[in-house]
Amino acid sequence: MKIFLLRHPETDWNGEWRFQGRTDIPVSKKGKEALEKALPVLCKLPIDIIYTSPLQRARIVAEMINERTGIPFEVDERIIEANCGEWEGRKVPELMKEEPDFMAKWWANPYAVPIPGGESYQDVEKRTSALLQEIIAKNTNALLVSHGIAITTMLRYILELPYEKTSILRIENLGLAKIEVDDFGKGFVISNPAGILDLLSFPL
Repeated sequence: MKIFLLRHPETDWNGEWRFQGRTDIPVSKKGKEALEKALPVLCKLPIDIIYTSPLQRARIVAEMINERTGIPFEVDERIIEANCGEWEGRKVPELMKEEPDFMAKWWANPYAVPIPGGESYQDVEKRTSALLQEIIAKNTNALLVSHGIAITTMLRYILELPYEKTSILRIENLGLAKIEVDDFGKGFVISNPAGILDLLSFPL
């Protein structure tokens, strides 16, 4: 079985390096254009169901794929972005300048250091990994449309990385990761771009 993890399209806050968290920011013009370009590939993913965060920047992807393919989607709170508490709306460079010591500790191990007034990565992983386990138990091919921190925790869970190594995991807007589960266990797969482009040779 296959589980695809997709980060939402870009928003204006992404372009401004702001923490978004639970703030329901819409997709930007640039993000919408990128999504339109990506849709032919996304609509060809071998999936049976889509799970999406309730935030509009993620949900728009599930809705557009559903409109074109009929693949059903479910809104699941477990893959909503981290609650960024006091940092929501704040720019990363500003926080690094104002709170350098705390930010350094957070970057070093966000699992051990909660965001002020918000969640730690551990809090987020408890809910995101619960959904992964549920999907694996159902043996269903699925697409999860989520967010940067939430997807990072899912990848760390699958890869079993030490918590302090989490910062090496990065996923861009509309970045797509694939997890495969078989008799040998769970694995992270780096997709072949040529294979993805081959999907475009088939009619929608």
